[in-house]
Amino acid sequence: LCTALCGPMAMGQPGPDASAPNVVDDQGRKQGPWVRLWYQSDKVRYTGQFKDDRPVGRFNHYATDGKLESVVDHYADSDAAHARHFHPNGRLMAEGRYDGQRKDSTWNYFDPEGRLRRVENFHLGTEHGDWTAYYPDGAVVERKHYENGRLEGRFEQFHPNGQLQMEARYENGEPEGTMTWYYPDGKKEIQGDMVNGQREGAWIYYNPDGTIQIQVLYQRGEYVKDKKENGTFKEHYDDERLKSETTYKRGMKEGPHSEYHPDGEWVRRPVPEDPVCGTPADEEMVLEGQTLKLECTYRNDRLHGTLKEYDAEGRLVRQEEYIEGELVKKVR
Repeated sequence: LCTALCGPMAMGQPGPDASAPNVVDDQGRKQGPWVRLWYQSDKVRYTGQFKDDRPVGRFNHYATDGKLESVVDHYADSDAAHARHFHPNGRLMAEGRYDGQRKDSTWNYFDPEGRLRRVENFHLGTEHGDWTAYYPDGAVVERKHYENGRLEGRFEQFHPNGQLQMEARYENGEPEGTMTWYYPDGKKEIQGDMVNGQREGAWIYYNPDGTIQIQVLYQRGEYVKDKKENGTFKEHYDDERLKSETTYKRGMKEGPHSEYHPDGEWVRRPVPEDPVCGTPADEEMVLEGQTLKLECTYRNDRLHGTLKEYDAEGRLVRQEEYIEGELVKKVR
């Protein structure tokens, strides 16, 4: 009796409906249209088609608020796909090719206003080819080249006004040869040599007026010594609190000199976003309340004038008068 009743019913059951969503065949493979929801939500996460467990055609991906995040078009009989990703405002954010889960060929990136900001090239997930970044007005920020994941050849960065900001050359992913930085008006800011990815020899730092600020000697990437030439130089305690500030001219101490107690308090201060460079709003640490320890003046590398020393409470504890390095009067 059971066989007579159950047999025909089993034979009469239909197979999987390929037009219905989320169908799995008898081998456990996804087939036909699929709709995936966000976890514990009725919001759609993606829609698309599968054939023998492989995605085919167009997949639409959505954020939890229902906005379209990505459109991925899968190539037939291939692991490759063309992808477009979108900003929350609906504008195109990035466009390029995937090979499986790996970026491949040229990728273009856009800001929320639709302006092209970066062009990158890949080969099967590895950086390969030219990379270029742009300011919002379309001027170039940076140009570089990769060979199989390593920087190779000329590397350039530019100021917003189009002037060259930095130039270098790379070999096998390491800077090699002369590196030079420039001020926005084209004058040199820093210049030095790299050998096997390390600083070597004299590195020269320039002031905006073209005079040499300081020369620093390196050997196999290690600091050896420096010679201060022109400008105001600061030294710091181990925790980055200011220790001293000295002015030099033609390689000698010239002008005001100050020293500070290791006190004060670090506080957070907001930094507004920079729409030109594309940097977001941030915070910086600022030292407040540090007290002066000593102040004096140099002329031709010798003390000249009044020297005052203070305790951590700001009280004057020593005062002396100098002329050309000679103590002429002890006031306190």
